[in-house]
Formats: sequence, C-alpha cells, structure tokens
Amino acid sequence: MDEHAAGQLMPEPLTTPAQELVLVENVTKTFDYKDALKNISFGVPAGQICGLLGPNGAGKTTLFRLMMGILKATEGRIAIDGLDAFEERVEVKRRIGFLPDEPVFYSYLTGREHLKLSAAMHGLDAEDAFSRMEPLIERLRLADDIDNYAEDYSRGMKKKLGLLLAMLHQPRLLVLDEPTNGLDVESTHLFYGLIHDTAALGVTVLFSTHLMDHVARLCTHAVVIREGQLAAKGTLDELRALSGKNDLEEIFLELTARPPQA
Repeated sequence: MDEHAAGQLMPEPLTTPAQELVLVENVTKTFDYKDALKNISFGVPAGQICGLLGPNGAGKTTLFRLMMGILKATEGRIAIDGLDAFEERVEVKRRIGFLPDEPVFYSYLTGREHLKLSAAMHGLDAEDAFSRMEPLIERLRLADDIDNYAEDYSRGMKKKLGLLLAMLHQPRLLVLDEPTNGLDVESTHLFYGLIHDTAALGVTVLFSTHLMDHVARLCTHAVVIREGQLAAKGTLDELRALSGKNDLEEIFLELTARPPQA
C-alpha cells in the first residue's frame, strides 16, 4: 500500500499501544434461558491483530453483535476505546468498521453509490471519501465493477465492497466476521495483505476465522471460545506454551475438544 495513501485512510489513535482497545469483562448473553456466551473476559491491545476462534455455534457472531451495540449483554460489559459498547453505541460505531459474514446491500445501487451514501451518512464529503478509497478499490481489484449494481456482485465481490465500507470512515477498530468466506485464493491473499498493512498503521483488527494458517501468518493474539465459554486467550506463543504443541490447528482442536477453562 502506498504509505501516503494509506496514511490518509487511518485515524490518529486515542489509545497508546500498551492499552487495550477492546475490553470484554465477564460478559454473559442469554437468549430464552440459554447462555450464548457465559462469563467471557479478554482484551485486545491497540494496534494488534487478534483472531477469534471457535467452532460453528461457539458464540463468535453474538460477541461481535454485542461489540457493535446491536445486542446488550445480559451481564458484564464491553468497552471499545474506553466507551461502553451498548450505552455509548453511537460513538462506538464511529470507531468500528464492521464486516458481517454476509454483507447486505441495496440491489439498485452501484458499488460507487454505496460508498458515497455511506460517506454521507458518516458526515463525510462523498467525493473526497471516494477519492481516498480509490487506491484500495484498485488494490482489491474491484475498480472494473465499482459502477455495477451490487445485486450483480459475486459473494467475493460483496465481501470486498463490505471491507471498503468498513474502512471508509477511518475506524480505530476493524471487526471482521469470517472475512474470507466466499473469496478465492487470490482474493484471500489480497484481503489479508491489506489487513496486515492496515494493522501496521495502528488500526486494531479482530476477526473470526477457521483457517489456522491465516491466524499463524497474521495474528499476534488469539481468543478461543467453545460453547459460549472461554477456552484460551493470549499471544500465539502463550497458546503454544499452554498446549505444549506448535501447530495451531492441533492446538485449536485440543482446546475446543476439552471443557472450557475457568
């Protein structure tokens, strides 16, 4: 990424690298008397890439919705850059760029129109914001399709447009739910290269995935949850020390097969 163009995309962080931009404290979320999450606690240091790992149904998407203020925790608290994720959710959303697993768009708008509409909703100048995003549009190889209707986009193209929208307002935190689902090998390589460069500029990244090789390549930290409970957390070296194994896939299988830790 061109350093000048990239620098224009990134905000000045309010936190220092030693601080935790994301702080999850004793969070429980109950639906109809069933705990989707139970007493989860962890932090993500500012400027780091953290992988959120867990089998299907472990509670990853529920946790992301709590961070976005879409849901309110039954117990506990989530803070984003010191702000309560639910009580101060309007301000929190200004600091988070969120990419859901299945992004949804207006079928009658083009990719360009989606970016300009989102810029206007964030109070940005639409033309300036789009111009600022053009290097990323080129990098993700979406330039030839940016004026096509979103309903004609493939799943992978929708993921790319969703990432552009998540980065448009220069967030301090990127929250990405299974970001490479639907992407081919080339697009996955482009996607993670962009995430790596974005984190290098001071943006914190939290993403869920089941691809252990990407965790090993990208992440400094990981959080593993199983059946809504914490199984492990820490740096990748700490997880290796915890299990006595070096292979992350083996560690993941071991952690998700045994009862969650206290």
